[in-house]
Amino acid sequence: MRPGHACRAAVVLAISISAASCGYTLSGYGSSVLPEGISIVALIPFENRTQRPEIEQRVTEAVAAELSRRGRSKSGRLRVVTQVGQADAVLEGAVTRYQTRSVEFASNGRATRIEIEVLLQATLRVRKTDTILWSQSGLIFREQFDVPPTGEFFDQETLALDDIARGVAQVLVSSIVEGF
Repeated sequence: MRPGHACRAAVVLAISISAASCGYTLSGYGSSVLPEGISIVALIPFENRTQRPEIEQRVTEAVAAELSRRGRSKSGRLRVVTQVGQADAVLEGAVTRYQTRSVEFASNGRATRIEIEVLLQATLRVRKTDTILWSQSGLIFREQFDVPPTGEFFDQETLALDDIARGVAQVLVSSIVEGF
């Protein structure tokens, strides 16, 4: 198991244990922030405020997939649309920081492991009233990957970004739909 996945698994386990001990329920049984009447969510493409191209596309696509897969409201399955006028609520956000740093080095000083850190914010609001249902800023996601001996790490970075995007999507959907 990759170190990033082991860390994520440990966090999920800790949250599960904590949630079980304080009366919360898991996966689909929490207190949704979605009031009655919210069944269609417009997902606005995330804004990219970083120098890293395409990161907002990866996050937006992952959030759309996760909402489509797990999204439920009090009135049934959530429908995800791109047109604000068709929606009961609007989910929008921004990737505000993308940073990489070397975290492990070979004896010759060459980086052998790199960590990506992504910071973002997101808001869900009722379309007609602009009432904010849920908002989070300062959401930090990290993923590490090994740098091959060749020093070319574009493919590993891309895979790590995909992992981060899926992590963002899981956290956002859990927070909105399950109230965690």
